[in-house]
Amino acid sequence: MTDTTLEEIGRPVIYAVDGLDTVGLEAPPNRHGQSIRAWVRSLEGIQKEGVTLSGRTGRAWRFASDEGAHLGGRNVAPNPLSFVGVGMAASFMTELLALASQRKITLENPVLVVENFYYRDGSFPRGTMVSSAMSPEVSLDCQSTASAEETRQLIMDAIAAAPVNGLVRDEKISLFSLTHNGVQIDPVKVAAIPGDALADPGDPIAELGPIADANRHQPLAEITLSEEDMARRIAADPEPAPALDGSKILLHLRTICRVRPDGTYECLREQYKECSSSWVFIVDDRPDADSAIAPDAGSYFAIGLAFCFMTQIGRYSHMAKLPVNAYRVVQDLHFTQGGASGGSGQGGTSDPVETHVYMDTGIEDDTAREVIRIAEATCFLHALCRDRAKMKIRRDPIAT
Repeated sequence: MTDTTLEEIGRPVIYAVDGLDTVGLEAPPNRHGQSIRAWVRSLEGIQKEGVTLSGRTGRAWRFASDEGAHLGGRNVAPNPLSFVGVGMAASFMTELLALASQRKITLENPVLVVENFYYRDGSFPRGTMVSSAMSPEVSLDCQSTASAEETRQLIMDAIAAAPVNGLVRDEKISLFSLTHNGVQIDPVKVAAIPGDALADPGDPIAELGPIADANRHQPLAEITLSEEDMARRIAADPEPAPALDGSKILLHLRTICRVRPDGTYECLREQYKECSSSWVFIVDDRPDADSAIAPDAGSYFAIGLAFCFMTQIGRYSHMAKLPVNAYRVVQDLHFTQGGASGGSGQGGTSDPVETHVYMDTGIEDDTAREVIRIAEATCFLHALCRDRAKMKIRRDPIAT
């Protein structure tokens, strides 16, 4: 863990980077048409920064993550769940627009909304906490030449065609390698990646700078409402949410995705239960990756998943007062391309998430294994992959 803060780095939340080859970073093998590798390092406190590289587009993006005051953060960057919500909504929108075009259906000013629900139960300090993901809900608000039933079928087919749905729809048990104090050990308490771990990249992110015109389209992520103002808004007009039994604690996020005039998307992420500040993001899922002005949907999803897992490593190590000096991950996602946007006509599928963990600590190997077990069990986004979370279509769209 470095004592560097995002405030000291002083750069935008998201920007394009190059020069990965000079520090030995490369994309993973492209198994199914779309592979994304993420490198993430821990900064001071609960802050993190990471870089994604897409094997399909060849574009690399740097992201920053923080938390609000309720988790001991300083709220200078979005939380990990934000990035995954944005990636899901944008992925669904891309397939929706492609399918509508293929079926000659007009969608006027489409607004796609994704509701994500997660919960946790148990004690984090005692290592008994487990996080789970509930079925996301999707709705569409627009004027259309299609009937209500045709529009509903269009949404269902778009979700099925989305690459990220391959992780969310099926039970995908994440795979891990663990390198502890420079030596690869069997992680034992989580499913292992077969074979050798990837070489420890060290801390290459610090050596990467923005591309020449990285500021041209900024900001790509911007806070729109503070945590305090969001709390006051929710208190005045609470959002309906599922009721949970026992000691379960709910998290509820909403992502509202709109199409901008240039064909990119604007995604507003709001969080109601365990409320946090609201952020707006730009996503560029257009086919011409060479002219992309913002990350694609898959890169948003990938970095959010890696950030969330890193958060759990840091939180548990801090609560258990473990001497964990530094930790970092290299994470690979292997998706198909979109069934509609990629032209295959097939549903989106993926391999299980593969995460290589590197820890520099003063703890025993078995304790390091326990840290990884707890991080996987408490990561909301690994739960999203692990649990069977069938998408639900709302009949009545959210008022936006």
